[in-house]
Amino acid sequence: MVASGRAVEPGGAGGRSSGRAVGRSSSDVVGRTPFRALPLRWAGRTAPRYDVVRQPSQWSPQNVSGLARPSSRLPAWLLLAGILLVAVNLRPVISSVGPVLPVIGADVGLGSAALGVLAAVPIVAFAVVSPLVHPLGRRFGVERTVAVALVVLAIGTLLRSAPGPAAGLWVGTALIGATIAVGNVLLPVVVKKDFPFRVPATTAWYVATQSVFAATASGVAVPLADLGGWQLAVGIWVVPVALALAVWFPRLRRTTAAVRLPAPAGSSAAAAPSSPHASVYRRPLAWLVAAYMGLQSTVYYTMLNWLPTVEQDLGIDPATAGWHLFLFLAVGIVGNLAVPSLMRVGGDQRLAASLVSVLVLVAMTGIWLAPGLIWLWVSLVGLGTGSAFVVALSLVGLRAADPTTASQLSSMSQAVGYGLAAVGLVLAGAIRDLTGPGASVLLLVAVVAAILLAVGLSVGRPRTLHT
Repeated sequence: MVASGRAVEPGGAGGRSSGRAVGRSSSDVVGRTPFRALPLRWAGRTAPRYDVVRQPSQWSPQNVSGLARPSSRLPAWLLLAGILLVAVNLRPVISSVGPVLPVIGADVGLGSAALGVLAAVPIVAFAVVSPLVHPLGRRFGVERTVAVALVVLAIGTLLRSAPGPAAGLWVGTALIGATIAVGNVLLPVVVKKDFPFRVPATTAWYVATQSVFAATASGVAVPLADLGGWQLAVGIWVVPVALALAVWFPRLRRTTAAVRLPAPAGSSAAAAPSSPHASVYRRPLAWLVAAYMGLQSTVYYTMLNWLPTVEQDLGIDPATAGWHLFLFLAVGIVGNLAVPSLMRVGGDQRLAASLVSVLVLVAMTGIWLAPGLIWLWVSLVGLGTGSAFVVALSLVGLRAADPTTASQLSSMSQAVGYGLAAVGLVLAGAIRDLTGPGASVLLLVAVVAAILLAVGLSVGRPRTLHT
């Protein structure tokens, strides 16, 4: 069905209208959803507002004021390289910990419950810092905020692995979580800004890049720990941070005015910091996106931190358990790259959002009933979590009508979602303390995956959030 009425698309850099009518099929839903006419002020004229308006390469100043001057004067390959290199640094500093978690516990004197809290510290930081990222991006600019986060990430990585009091381990871990939260929130916004017509594909590529380096970090953690202790295994990942800063720097030089996130429509600059909560925290669709983000994060981070320990409880040696975690993350790359195509099946995202949960449920059942095939079950859960992460991040872009809404939805979904994931990690440590060594932690993962299945069937329906 073609929408009635005529919408004006900006034609040139100055936002001139081309006079062309906008109309799209209601079945074209990946990156675009069916229309609902709502009032919109666009390019100085009143036009029908639809659920999603395909964003032009130059954003209309009235629609997204600060993003009308993106750093897209840089070559597309350099923009993509910056996104990928920032993504590289968002996982290895965490995935390198799981294989050496028992070594850290023995060295520092932490029990299972305390190790569960340590594993939850970055996730708690995600939840606490995520709501602050949108105001920071609006105040200082997206590019500058990401650059500062990379510098602090390097400091936190060095502090965590430095010899000395155990306080450095905890403070460094908290700094790492806080800075990763900035990247988690702003990378979907940068993707929406730089590649508005390629949100699922670009998201898939940067998540796949994350997974490659996360898998590498987990695979080499034990060998590096054998060479120089657990400090070397977790501290060596400061090196990619320096490379990411070097590639990100041209965005700062070429952008004369910082790319800022505009305040929501109808709000004053002074009231802007509180407006994201007023605009998205009362929307049921935003809560569904947040629930999906949190549930899939709970599954992922529980497996990331506890899979090697569970395998060692089952009699698998530490080095092999570390490589199984590598397999878990490596197979996730296949899910990262395959799920955008699956998101087009059936006219919405319900199949993709729910099928990943089925894979996790099958894997958890398999580990309980046939632990001798652990490599198969690890592969299935890796495929499921790898796919679910892309779906979760893509839903932020697909359900948001513009970059401003995407930033608010990203902040809210990751704050609420990672808060839920942190609770799950602490609960996993407590369950293991109560039940003793074994695979009981996986029961928690199975329950969470079942809830994720129900949420996926709801959030996968094509709807769009406006602020």
